[in-house]
Amino acid sequence: MTISSLDAFLDARLDTGLADLPVLITPAGEWSVADIRTARTAGALQAALSCNAVAVRLADRLKLALAIIALDGQVGRLLLLSSDMSDAEARDLLAQFGGDALLTDMASEGGKDSPEIIWRETPKPGKGADRMARPHVTTEWIFATSGTTGIPKLVAHSLASLTRTTKLFSGGPRRWGQMYNIARFAGIQVFLQGITGGSLLLPAPETGLPEQLAFLAQNGCTALSATPTLWRKILMTPGHEILPLAQVTLGGEIADGVILSALARAYPSARVVHIYASTEAGTAFSVRDGRPGFPLSYLQDAPGSVRLKVIDGRLFVRTRNTRATYLNRQEAFADAEGFVDTGDRVEIDGDRCLFLGRENGAINVGGNKVYPEEVEHVLLAHPAVDLARVSARKSPITGQIVVAEVVAAPGADSAALPVALKTWCADRLPHWKRPAMIRLVAQLAATSGGKIDRAQT
Repeated sequence: MTISSLDAFLDARLDTGLADLPVLITPAGEWSVADIRTARTAGALQAALSCNAVAVRLADRLKLALAIIALDGQVGRLLLLSSDMSDAEARDLLAQFGGDALLTDMASEGGKDSPEIIWRETPKPGKGADRMARPHVTTEWIFATSGTTGIPKLVAHSLASLTRTTKLFSGGPRRWGQMYNIARFAGIQVFLQGITGGSLLLPAPETGLPEQLAFLAQNGCTALSATPTLWRKILMTPGHEILPLAQVTLGGEIADGVILSALARAYPSARVVHIYASTEAGTAFSVRDGRPGFPLSYLQDAPGSVRLKVIDGRLFVRTRNTRATYLNRQEAFADAEGFVDTGDRVEIDGDRCLFLGRENGAINVGGNKVYPEEVEHVLLAHPAVDLARVSARKSPITGQIVVAEVVAAPGADSAALPVALKTWCADRLPHWKRPAMIRLVAQLAATSGGKIDRAQT
């Protein structure tokens, strides 16, 4: 089934006998198709629907979900801005976008070229028309890159490209937990899978992880997607064991053997899937065999219409995302054949292609490149380590040295652990990759996207 618009898909839900199945589930209540369509009567949404190009920056997850469903197929361009990005980033991206209006529930970030539409009222479920005969256009969905290598840029997708790998009611309706920010590329993937494949659970982001997991468990969450870092934190949190998961998905960071095995043990009835995607390339491929990296055979015959190649140790990906340049810029992110340089370093090991780390994150130790992720995976393999972060420190002799911060597992001998970890690393890493210093910390920060926060080092 091809999804022409989210509105059309809501009609399809009615035709498949799922009219009473909630589309959205929040701590405040459930939202059916009819409830969602009633929300369109909100004055702010009506104003946004009258525009051709709309930017959306909403802190309220429910408002964001309702806005996306309402605006797709009705506006020509839809820019999703994360509420947790800096105001300066938001202003720059709005200038790049050049839209008609900004729909927001936050402090003023608009300008004379981007009038604000303020959504103040709290959405409440209310029965309305099940079906709405509305003309629709093909909306261009716009996302911001992470900006880790410079100023964030804008990338365009279509609903077709975003749902290329979406499973519609595969194996029966599932309840997907939304842990990512919906306005980020990883978040929209979960959002679209949730509303098209069953129901989407929206825990309150202002609550702690224990409260969010309790909400997911109480509402029968059967599918959950998170970064490896967030999954490690979930497995450290009491209550994770009662989640009735049938699908466990990882993405955004390298999935090593330790976390893949830990998830298989924690949720033996669940299918564990590692997704590889980027804002520029879109969703590329998934790996389901429980092993790190991906099969070497993917370089000759990748799943679906995807093509992969490795040049000088860097992974290049080509998908169906037809736009090869950033929005409103001449700068291309794909080569003449449509391949996107992912910036990920890989190495071939037997029948496997393994991820080493980000090219721009390498540590230079006396002319030798060290990828922090590679050292972190060795540290995380130690049974007394729950979390690890590796970074560089300047050295007058080698230029840089490797340093590590670790969160000890409960019951670990904290006094003896740094020395034990140095011995552990010495047995598994060449000398230039071994941490010169290992420091125990109570916790390690994660970004709003669930990745280990390397800016904090």
